[in-house]
Amino acid sequence: MKRILVTGGRVVFPESIQETDLLIVRDKIALVGSTQMFDEIVSAENLYILPGLVDIHYHGLFMFPDPKKMAQFLYRAQTMLAQSGVAGFLVAFPATEISRLCDCLSALKEAAQKPVPSGAEFLGVHLEGPFLNKAAKGAQPEDAIVEFDPGSGQMLRIFEAGKDLIKIMTFAPEQKSARELVKLLAEKKIVPSLGHSLAGYEAALEFAGLGAQGVTHLFNGMSGIHHREPGMALAGLDRSFYKEVIVDGFHVHPAMVKLTWGLSPPEKFILVTDMVGDEEPMDSEPPRLSPTVFAGSRLRLLRAVRNLMKFTGAKIPEAVAAASAWPAKIIGRPDLGRIRQGADATLIMVDEGFRLKKIFFKGVLLPQVRDV
Repeated sequence: MKRILVTGGRVVFPESIQETDLLIVRDKIALVGSTQMFDEIVSAENLYILPGLVDIHYHGLFMFPDPKKMAQFLYRAQTMLAQSGVAGFLVAFPATEISRLCDCLSALKEAAQKPVPSGAEFLGVHLEGPFLNKAAKGAQPEDAIVEFDPGSGQMLRIFEAGKDLIKIMTFAPEQKSARELVKLLAEKKIVPSLGHSLAGYEAALEFAGLGAQGVTHLFNGMSGIHHREPGMALAGLDRSFYKEVIVDGFHVHPAMVKLTWGLSPPEKFILVTDMVGDEEPMDSEPPRLSPTVFAGSRLRLLRAVRNLMKFTGAKIPEAVAAASAWPAKIIGRPDLGRIRQGADATLIMVDEGFRLKKIFFKGVLLPQVRDV
């Protein structure tokens, strides 16, 4: 049983940065602090040590739902995301015809039974639809967007296929039976999030009282802010909601990112990628359906952390927690996204410019890291 001492680094906690050692035994952090009982030393001199990151809105290749390719897509995502410092992620499906969605969920559940060594943990599913507003669809496939019918058994089919997998569902609150949908989601302990909607400020805010907890990719795919007609975007700034923000410099102007950060409790500001397509190549600009309609992003989560600090002046612990501790907490995994005794030894080490240098993945030093 090898005992590895990671020494000389600056460890980033949600509230502070401390110069301390970390002892790794097997796949866990056995000790935060100094010890003489170790077998191997790994130097983190001049590096920050961060917890593994958590992305609760990652499309990847799952943007193109195909039951026959779920195992292939999952293996690819787990392998590549680990190399960019992501400890765990939610697979985000776009609006998908319900029978096909159920087939994908069943196939994904089966694929998840085969662990990927040193692969990012598959934490569940974020359903971005299909109960959205077609007029605010963005890049969502219009023919897959439907009205929620509580009498049809739609959600019961989805719940059965995605049992224990579905963690978040995005829906438009102007759907006729949205109140019934929120109630159903709450019963199943699925986080309701508002998005792809043209609901007004009052209507959107009402859903905070009905159980909605989040706003999906704030400002994108929703009614905006006008001084006489405040839309969902303004409701999303309310402290009641956590807000996903795509901080790539394209989806939301840096000035709006700074405004949102200043108005939000830090634990309610969640960095997501909304990444679509394969992990290669490492593009920076998002794909577009038109000059003004983005089709997801090509953002990596560590880059989002860097951007948040650049755009807002956020302190390192705050920016890191927005991509680790706080998203993990939303999906009921407080064991992730923090460095502490007993936690998984998934650690990412970055230099002063927050460039990735080393990764411990569950106690194993990865031979390859990807500059993101």
